[in-house]
Amino acid sequence: MKAYILCVAGAVLIAATISLILPTGKMGKFIAGAVRLFVLAVMVTPLLGLVRGKMPVFAERATVEIDRDYFERSALALEARDAAEIADFLLERGFTAKIDVERSREPAFPRKKIRIELIFGGIIGEDERIHIVSGIQAEVEARWGCGAEVT
Repeated sequence: MKAYILCVAGAVLIAATISLILPTGKMGKFIAGAVRLFVLAVMVTPLLGLVRGKMPVFAERATVEIDRDYFERSALALEARDAAEIADFLLERGFTAKIDVERSREPAFPRKKIRIELIFGGIIGEDERIHIVSGIQAEVEARWGCGAEVT
């Protein structure tokens, strides 16, 4: 019964909205008549079932299932996009790297962890390397808002 009342209320709201934006004149009267017929049809449809001896069935509760495959595909796509952004970010600074981004499979897909393996092309002293790694790690954590592991 609750569903029936909601359907009727929805039809009435739609009719009221349409009547507010209707043009004046013959076309407006025609559309208003069609909307009234629509509301009447929504109200009468369950009653026709009663006349025929069939009680209308309204589903009171619907079950909604989560599409885990969608969450998985979305998270993978966002991880790939993040990895490409980070690769561009590092390329601007003259570095190439292997990048792995991990996102949650829950709604909003928050980033969990970013792993970056820098590929150094030349000979760099150990102290300079540590300084570069810690600087990139701090920049990545600040820009992407999650923990980063840079090696």
